[in-house]
Amino acid sequence: MSLSTLPIEFELTAAKILSAHYLHSRFKLTAEIEKGLLVIDFQGYFTETFDPKNRPYANPVNEFYRNNKVDFRLFWGSEHLALSGWWRNAILSLEYTPIQQEWLNEDGEEISRPYPDGDKFEAIAASLYPILQRHFPI
Repeated sequence: MSLSTLPIEFELTAAKILSAHYLHSRFKLTAEIEKGLLVIDFQGYFTETFDPKNRPYANPVNEFYRNNKVDFRLFWGSEHLALSGWWRNAILSLEYTPIQQEWLNEDGEEISRPYPDGDKFEAIAASLYPILQRHFPI
């Protein structure tokens, strides 16, 4: 896979969607595209909601602010969206299309929606889907 630059409009819209669901987090996005598949890594960071005078680092994506508990990966291709991330020591994935949503564990077995993050992931997927269609008609 090769690293790719995401359109700034997509990054800003994705950041707004994510901040609505993860209130005290910001995300760094890195993307790779290969043969019709877009993969975006969302790396979580705490926001600077505390006193700026006490911030040890000016860079908001410094490792000091990392919050890897909210990291996840997005896969997009052939009008199909998948979100995958760690949840309580297991990798869970949401396979999403506007018609159907399915949760899978790391063994590929169907599971029920995890609480409480399942609702967040489904809302994020529903919001990102039309934006991905517009920016990445893969």
